[in-house]
Amino acid sequence: MTEETSHIAIFALQGGSRVQMQGLLHRAAENMRAAGLYVLGAVECVSEGMEDDAVRLLNLASGSANALHQNLGAGAAGCSLDQERLVNVCAEVEAAIAARLSEGGSGADTVVVLSKFGREEAEGRGLTGAFHAAVSAELPVLTALSPNAEWAWEGFAEGMAELVPVMDAEGAVGAAEDWWRCALPQGWPGTNREMAKTDAIGG
Repeated sequence: MTEETSHIAIFALQGGSRVQMQGLLHRAAENMRAAGLYVLGAVECVSEGMEDDAVRLLNLASGSANALHQNLGAGAAGCSLDQERLVNVCAEVEAAIAARLSEGGSGADTVVVLSKFGREEAEGRGLTGAFHAAVSAELPVLTALSPNAEWAWEGFAEGMAELVPVMDAEGAVGAAEDWWRCALPQGWPGTNREMAKTDAIGG
């Protein structure tokens, strides 16, 4: 990211399990839509005990769901992540952002929700292109930070993100709502940042 985009708000949740974090992103997306915002991006559909090859990556704009992992078979070693499908989903999100802009959408009425900044994104793959597309379009981004990517977060966000530790679900959803209610009408988060942090950590 560059200084030209340092005013863009990224709200990143941190500290929950994979299932919890994706569930929170789903709930936040639903709440924002109910409030009249246009929500696009991609979020994982995952539940406790689910095998990797059953996890789907949901395109929030089109409603299409893609398998995120390959079934490598019993006893197979190695990473099952389907890189090609992830690339395709990222391209779909980038296209949705471009389409939204062509319709006159802006950071005043549109939010991008991305499943996570994880190891793939830390290494410049995964949904990295979607992050950059949202930032370039000046659209606020809601995401989750994976523990295995914390080492790359500061270099990626360069001070433009709000990183909020999650201690409870209701606090996290409330913090996300505080964020977008402040961010969208006035441009970007400002006076209520400390309140959002307090709510998210259960304080």
